[in-house]
Amino acid sequence: MIAAGGVVQALLIVLFPIRRWGAQRDALADALAAEADYARRLRHDPHAPFDPQPLMRARTAATVTARQARRRPAELHGARGLAERIRPVLASLADPAVGAPAEGPARDRVRELLAAAGSVLDAAARAIRHGEPVRPPAPALSVLRSPDTADLLTGAPLRAARRLAALLDDVRETVEPGSGRTAEPGESMLRPTLWRMAPLVLKAVRAELRPGSPILRHALRVTAVACAGLVIGLALPLGHAYWAPMASVMVMRPDFTQTYSRAVARFAGTLVGVAVATGIVQLAQPGMYLSGLLAVVSAGLMYVLMRTGYAVAQLFVSAYVVFLLGMGGVRWDQTVPDRVTLTLVGGLLAMAAYALYPAWETPRLRTRLADWLAADGRYAAAVLGQYADPAGARRADVREALLDTRDARIAWQDALTRAAGEPVRHRGLSRAAAEGAGDALAAMGRHAMLLEAHPPDRDGAPVPGPAEFAGALRDATEAGAKAVRERRVPQWDGVRALLTAWDTPASGVLRGAAEQLVDSLDEVSEALRP
Repeated sequence: MIAAGGVVQALLIVLFPIRRWGAQRDALADALAAEADYARRLRHDPHAPFDPQPLMRARTAATVTARQARRRPAELHGARGLAERIRPVLASLADPAVGAPAEGPARDRVRELLAAAGSVLDAAARAIRHGEPVRPPAPALSVLRSPDTADLLTGAPLRAARRLAALLDDVRETVEPGSGRTAEPGESMLRPTLWRMAPLVLKAVRAELRPGSPILRHALRVTAVACAGLVIGLALPLGHAYWAPMASVMVMRPDFTQTYSRAVARFAGTLVGVAVATGIVQLAQPGMYLSGLLAVVSAGLMYVLMRTGYAVAQLFVSAYVVFLLGMGGVRWDQTVPDRVTLTLVGGLLAMAAYALYPAWETPRLRTRLADWLAADGRYAAAVLGQYADPAGARRADVREALLDTRDARIAWQDALTRAAGEPVRHRGLSRAAAEGAGDALAAMGRHAMLLEAHPPDRDGAPVPGPAEFAGALRDATEAGAKAVRERRVPQWDGVRALLTAWDTPASGVLRGAAEQLVDSLDEVSEALRP
């Protein structure tokens, strides 16, 4: 029966093929749509936050094998990189500190440009998602190409507006289907082959073989619970003993919050699904064919409503099992009590395992915050280093530092969310301190991003001051991260003293940005001060 089911699925895929490159198209379209929404929000809030998750998902989806890189559609090349470059330009155009004034005709033109950028990005997202030609609204293109912009904007805002228009033109050309463009050697992010992945897997396993590893703790916890669940299931006078360990394994996650919520959702969904399906069986007395139809309907509803929540999916899974067993003539009283009881046993075992052998996220919040602080410092130092040596600057260093900052920020946010649901008190980092420090580091990353939006020309003259300050900033944030891990308040006297001595007139804008970076560091210390 399993082989026959596989053959049927293969035939269905041949007759009704899955949308090729659908995941990559959706991820890239979501990234462009997120930037379109960001541009519209900047019209009303020049300091609106931006969630980098869509860009990170697009980057992950763009990692392909060498064979896939040769077959990838032309419109999936380059648009993600352009989206990465558009984001800081949007922020610099909207920010009153480096862009247009907060009020007046120049600000009105900036709002028009941001609205036009949102419309063009939305059109590009729709084109990529459906493989259609780009159809941006004509009014949006006229705003981006209007010569009046030069009369209303000057200096950095005008450069940002022109750069934004050029990047949007590149987006429209890149996502146009049918161009026939293929990936150049080294252009694609290639996924390692199976043989090259083996050493990476072994390295990752060795890195987790330590007592404090949450992954090792989770592996030991799942192993013990699965064995205990099977022993208990066999000892009880019930059938289907495997239901208990299966329920445990399905609900257990490395963190307490997800394990608890999934355990409650699984038991509640199972109870409601079994009750509803049993009621239908008792009232309708369906035969084999009607039970099969109800089982198919339950499975279809499970897939349709899967993303609404784990409890809803589990409800239809339980109903599916009841109807499926009813096809074979098994009475409800022969399966329903067993399933409910063993599901409850599995959920209780999962919760007991976490209580006996926990891996709380709350004590690790300081480590996550320290990682984000160090990553922010490296990113800001890499951006400042471009001004110290424009000819020898490596854009790849800035890019890698930015990706590290995003990873650290996402890890911090995930840890903060998990810690909020844990039944333990904070250990050295209160909720107010975590929010204050997080806001300060987000502002620091934003200041560095605004500098990145206007990189110096390769043939530009080196600016005195940034090189020494960048090195001091990198060292200070590394030392500050160590202080955060050790529950001390980080000090920034060294970079503050260096900033005071930095009085070169030619680097006034850079010095102002450096002051904002140090102010953000001071806010981190203030948030962590007892």
